[in-house]
Amino acid sequence: MRHHAALALLLAFPLCAQAPKARPRPQPPAAKATPQAQTAAGLGILRAVKVAGLRHFRDGDGSPASVLRLIGLELEKPVRTEDLERARDRLLATGCFETVGWRYEPVPPAGVEITFELGEPSQFLPWILDRVPVAREEFASRAKQEFPMMRDTLPPSDAVLSRLAAILEKLAAEKGAAGPMAGRVMLAGKDQLAIVLGPKAPPPNIADVHFTGTKVLRADYLRKQMVQLAVGTPFFEPNFRFLLENQIRPYYDAVGHLKAAFPRISAAPAEGIFGVVVTVEVDEGPQFKLDRIEVRGTPFSDEEIMETGQFPVGGPAAMSDIGKGVERILDRLREKGHMKASYKASRRLYDDRRTVDLFVDVDPGPVYAMGRLQIKGLDLESEPVIRKLWAIKPGEPYRGGYAETFVQRIREMDLFDYLREIKHEVRVDEKSQSVDVTLVFVGEKPKPAPKRPF
Repeated sequence: MRHHAALALLLAFPLCAQAPKARPRPQPPAAKATPQAQTAAGLGILRAVKVAGLRHFRDGDGSPASVLRLIGLELEKPVRTEDLERARDRLLATGCFETVGWRYEPVPPAGVEITFELGEPSQFLPWILDRVPVAREEFASRAKQEFPMMRDTLPPSDAVLSRLAAILEKLAAEKGAAGPMAGRVMLAGKDQLAIVLGPKAPPPNIADVHFTGTKVLRADYLRKQMVQLAVGTPFFEPNFRFLLENQIRPYYDAVGHLKAAFPRISAAPAEGIFGVVVTVEVDEGPQFKLDRIEVRGTPFSDEEIMETGQFPVGGPAAMSDIGKGVERILDRLREKGHMKASYKASRRLYDDRRTVDLFVDVDPGPVYAMGRLQIKGLDLESEPVIRKLWAIKPGEPYRGGYAETFVQRIREMDLFDYLREIKHEVRVDEKSQSVDVTLVFVGEKPKPAPKRPF
């Protein structure tokens, strides 16, 4: 049996050798490498790193150096997908970017170029230090060392607020001001949001306000003006300064002290209550005189302007009186139909001469014409009387404020019995630049005569 099996094998080999070769089966295309496979194999040698979409967070020289330091990839070293993922996580953790993606291109031989695509937020706010013994420059320097994205304005994300608060907490503790710090978004001045960095505890309320260094204006008078607005509100210096600029500075402008300043504001605990007494140091500065005033943009001559304005040229630059003079000029324009006349003013101070030049640019705006006069509440005999008294005819320039003046005049004339009230409504049509006026006469029902006793 063995011999027969061996003979069969020997006979089989020649037969296999002479058989035609089978065609190789087509192989399916190689599947694209998965991220896991790429991670294991690597993307290649890193030849270059670029950043796209960066605007706000470029460095002072316009380069993306700070961002590249955060990415942390080394050139001429192998790079893997997981390296890119870690770089993405570092960028997102700053709170300065809303999206982070990347793309890569091969660079022969065996190299790769990576481009990070960053999406910056749309809102950036300035930052302010509050109630801490740390100078702004000192904090900015320390923060720049620990937080490469540090700028004068930053996105108000939770990550940014937490990072800055932690840096401030360490710096304040070094100066003996231990305690938790926080970052919050607050209104700082008029219509200005800001990132406010300071103690986590809320600011104390203002209990009283004092002024020092005053001679031209009485300190108790200034205190009275500020107490009405400030007492009971949280003490936050930017907002307090905003009140000073809007409530106190006009009083100094009114007497010609145009460079009055408030160089130092301090707050001390109030006695007996939780709050602070704010002390304002005032530098009243010199009094300025009005040397020259130019009112531009009106149809009036210089002589008419000076006669109407009664500006105190050569005398103290009392801005309140000057402002009243400009309003008188605008009133004349409104009488000619320029209902929305407005102006912008600027000034040039000469410290050596203690004089000021004022420049007033007037925008008269369009002329509005009288449209329709509608009268309600009067009978057929009374209405024509009122129409005859109304002096502006349709198509003529409407005099700003005329309706109010007319109503007051009718009241004083006492034309109607049982008249209780006269209402007026002025409707301006911007498209046709016309004015429609409605007068409503409201009367009282006459009281019934008392019954005569029988």
